[in-house]
Formats: sequence, C-alpha cells, structure tokens
Amino acid sequence: MIVSTFNIQNDFKKYKKDKSKLIFNYLKDNNIDILGLQEVFYMCNHDLKKLLKNTYQMKGRYRFFLKLIHLTSNEKTPIISKYKILSHKTYSLPFHPSPLRRVLTHIIVEYENKKISIYNTHLESKNDQVKQKQLDKIIDVIQNDDLPKIIFGDFNLKEDNLIFQKFIENLAKLNIIRIPINEATYKFAKSNKAIDHIFYSNDFSINSYEVIKNINTSDHYPILVDLKLKK
Repeated sequence: MIVSTFNIQNDFKKYKKDKSKLIFNYLKDNNIDILGLQEVFYMCNHDLKKLLKNTYQMKGRYRFFLKLIHLTSNEKTPIISKYKILSHKTYSLPFHPSPLRRVLTHIIVEYENKKISIYNTHLESKNDQVKQKQLDKIIDVIQNDDLPKIIFGDFNLKEDNLIFQKFIENLAKLNIIRIPINEATYKFAKSNKAIDHIFYSNDFSINSYEVIKNINTSDHYPILVDLKLKK
C-alpha cells in the first residue's frame, strides 16, 4: 500500500488550476493508494474532484460550515483513496483560544479483504497548549479503534518537542509507530526536522519511505511510504 501525506499550501489568492493538476499527477505518477492532504481550499477542492472522478474517492469536511465555504481560511483535510471507502467521519478538535477550527478526518477502506482505518489531521500552528488538547483528542478517538491503522498529517510539531514526544509514547502503548523521517518537510525550516508525520500500527511493515522534493506547488514536501499489511 502506497501512502502519502501532503500539505499543499493554501495559496488561495494565487491559485491556478495547474496546482490541482500537479497534485493529481503526483498521485498518479507515484501510484499512490491513499493520499492525505492538508490546507485544501474551495477552488482547489473543486478542481481536484473533477480530476479524481471515476478513479479515486475523496472524503473530508471543511473546518467551518458549508455556508462559509468560500472563506480563505475554510480548509479541508481530506483523504483520497483508490480503495473502496466503507465509511467516513470528520471529528472536531479542540481549538480555543485559536480562531481556527481544526479537524481529524477518518475513513475506513477495504484492502486485501480487511478493513483499514486511515486518519488525517492538521494541528494548530502556534499554541502548544491547544496542540496538546488536539493530540489528546486524537488519542481518545483512535484508542477505541481496533482496526489496523495509519495516521498522518501536518502536526506542526517536531520530534524533539516534549508534547509530541509524549504523543509518540502514547501511540507506542497502542502499538502504533512513527515512521522515522529525519529531514525537514517544511521548505523554509531552520532545522532538519519534520513537522509532517506518518504513523502506522504494527499490523504493517515498512518497505520504504522518503520525502519527495521534486514537487513545487507548496511550502511543504510530501512524505511517501510503502507499507505492507502483515499476513
């Protein structure tokens, strides 16, 4: 199973359709089965849906209500799947006092005659207390899920952050492991550390993983992972 997470950058005011085509080509050229996106705004979502039609499914709700769909800050955190999506749900994450609502998107797909849970999120960017609440909520959700799991997204946290270390420890107690990405995923990072991450339950093994640096439509680099479901 080829899995990727990619913060595509909300460049609402500069958007051109070529952006959606680049994302679609990244999906196809790398034979990606599951792709989690962050910062997907209305125009990009609209054009992506047309490109994905009849080949992929995309699920995920906007952070605000549909009547506010055209707001610059109203983003989706969707999951695109080549496999049949059996169910999907969007959870609200705690966000006060930040003005921006954050979400956790969850889908269940059918893969090799098994059900697989996939989670995608994009956390608060500045306030660590808010991030802590959001991480706690994610743990609350996934600890009640006994399916094989993949969790990814833009966590806006580096591995050496104390609250993120605690999150990694809590996931390890649930037999969920972080893929050891040890290079920057934000293009303008001052340190060589990732803020985008992928976790997987021990139902999987890793064949390979890499940070893709030859796509130029965002201020982030996507992470691409080849996972194998254990028999």
